[in-house]
Amino acid sequence: MSRLTAGDLIAMDQLGCAAVAGREGLDRRIVWAHTSELDPWEWLGADELLMTAGLCVPSDEQAQCTFVERLHEKGLAGVVIGDNATAPPLTAAMLATADRLNFPLLRCSHTTPFAAIGRTVALASQSVQVSRVARLSRLYEHARSTSLAETSLLVGLSRELRYTLHVVDVEHGTDVLPTDGALSDAAIRSLSSSVAGTLDRLPAHLTLEEGADYVMTAHALPTHRKCMLVMEGSPATDVDAFALLHVRTLIGVEVEKVTREREYADQIGGGLLQKILAGSAATEAVTPLLEEFDLAGTEWTVLSFGTDVLPAARTIAGDRGVPNVSTVLDDRAYMLLPTGRSAETVDLLSRTARAMGVSPSAATIGEVSDSARQASWALDTARSTGVPVARYSTDAPLFVPRTLADARDATDAILGELLLYDQGHESNLVETLETFLVNNRSWTVTADRLGIHRQSLAFRLRKIESVTGRNLKASSDIAMLWLALRARAHTISPAD
Repeated sequence: MSRLTAGDLIAMDQLGCAAVAGREGLDRRIVWAHTSELDPWEWLGADELLMTAGLCVPSDEQAQCTFVERLHEKGLAGVVIGDNATAPPLTAAMLATADRLNFPLLRCSHTTPFAAIGRTVALASQSVQVSRVARLSRLYEHARSTSLAETSLLVGLSRELRYTLHVVDVEHGTDVLPTDGALSDAAIRSLSSSVAGTLDRLPAHLTLEEGADYVMTAHALPTHRKCMLVMEGSPATDVDAFALLHVRTLIGVEVEKVTREREYADQIGGGLLQKILAGSAATEAVTPLLEEFDLAGTEWTVLSFGTDVLPAARTIAGDRGVPNVSTVLDDRAYMLLPTGRSAETVDLLSRTARAMGVSPSAATIGEVSDSARQASWALDTARSTGVPVARYSTDAPLFVPRTLADARDATDAILGELLLYDQGHESNLVETLETFLVNNRSWTVTADRLGIHRQSLAFRLRKIESVTGRNLKASSDIAMLWLALRARAHTISPAD
């Protein structure tokens, strides 16, 4: 039996049909289409579509309303009126009557022969293929109109398929595209756990839950991200493999589009954050840019973590709708976000980051650079103590100065003479010392990193011992020099 509807005819662009009234009735089933110019209710019956050049349509306003009412009473599926000079103007009262009765009133291009519409309806009664084509037309129409509509692609496709659709990034455990209702965290965790060992080749199909009245399935998507389409609904609802293939393709394209847009925004945001940290942008210039990222008019928190975590952090924050800008400076990443979303974001990222530092709130643009320094300091605390998250001013480092003033005092006390020597002789002894200790006192690696000969390195190391009065073979002296270098790092703005 035909499942063709008036909405299907509209979705087939080649037929040139458009609804002018009764749009809430576009899901009415059409079993036949027939042309009539003489009292059509005498010649057509239930679920049949009237096609008319307009000769049977009265010109009087009240008569037009009665015309629609009689067609509706007879159970017709709708009416198609040719778009030519034969038909009288359709009155507002006639259109309002069709809207009230949810009776589809369509106009058809004068270039479309009624025979084309009739044959389409006839074929739909004989072949499921036409129904499939009609459904595909509607699916692609949803995709085409997504950018113009208030609803998202997933919402439109969910209504068409009569399933609730979600897109889950199974690598990061997030909902990717907006829907009317997010998938539960428990369902996301269950799905992510079930495919954890197969991320390189996700299973084509998984049944997550199944019952007499409810089924939840997951289907791999053709995307660079590790994403799966989750479908919730009644097992009695028919979605054949043909339609599902195209749904997966449409959603995959949308995921790729959203991902590219976010990556571009992340690049722009990274440049903005670097300017803020460097203090090279005035507040009045930065504020409009922050507004573009929904970051204006709020207090901010800065998070710091390893550079390897940044791609995942951007993905998770983006999927969760957390406003942010982020960048990499030296050997660590920084993310600026609203303080009101910081606790939630820290909880999410702590599942990915081995160590993370969190700054206190900053109320002005000028304070953000200090917040980044504080977050970096807290990150060092997290790494040295083995805790996943450290907060500046509440989690005290074990061996690192707690305040900026303490850090400067430690730097001056232990490295002061060496810093003065570098300034007076235009040398690089502090850099040499840090490179030597960072590389575990390896002469070969240090010389290679500095681009100097081993004999030159030996001379520099002897000079460091002479200026500082410390022995680079004594563990106690090495520890003091290393901690002083770390304290000095926290006296420098991350953008310096």
